[in-house]
Amino acid sequence: MTVALAQANTLGLGAAIGALWLILSVAGPALAEDAAKPAQPKPADANPWAVNCSSGAANTELQCQVSQNLTEAKTGQRVLTVTVRRDNANGSLAMLLALPHGLFLPSGASYQIDQGQKTTIAIQTSDQNGAYAATPLPPELVKAMKSGTNLNIGMESVTRKPVTIPVSLAGFTAALTKLESIK
Repeated sequence: MTVALAQANTLGLGAAIGALWLILSVAGPALAEDAAKPAQPKPADANPWAVNCSSGAANTELQCQVSQNLTEAKTGQRVLTVTVRRDNANGSLAMLLALPHGLFLPSGASYQIDQGQKTTIAIQTSDQNGAYAATPLPPELVKAMKSGTNLNIGMESVTRKPVTIPVSLAGFTAALTKLESIK
């Protein structure tokens, strides 16, 4: 299966992962293995990072996030979503990875900025939409993301083949600045 990734902004993590389970439950391992192929380039002025905010009830705080959604070019199905959220209580940031089906879960997921240090994190849960891993973002990691070119997300397919999906960091600084300016 030949898969080309296209980057698309998402309106929120829930909307981004809505209909993915059907195609990935059938083609999960193959799609996870093929997902490492390079994304199709976007115009230079396009920012793949979207800032989205929502609130639950009328009196609840606005919850905002920065996210990038990578999709399979032919079908538009989500392959990976990277979301950075701010904890309104203490201002700290955390990264959530919404991963595809067809993964060897005990291996976890990893992230690496450009050719820097690779860090492995546990895949904490999964559902009909995929698997999920989250990690706090300390200030030094945020700084590296702001100056980096790619955030490389790694995982193993169910057949134990390594998969790396590059996520562009172009526009991340501007999106994070916008997120931080929202009160």
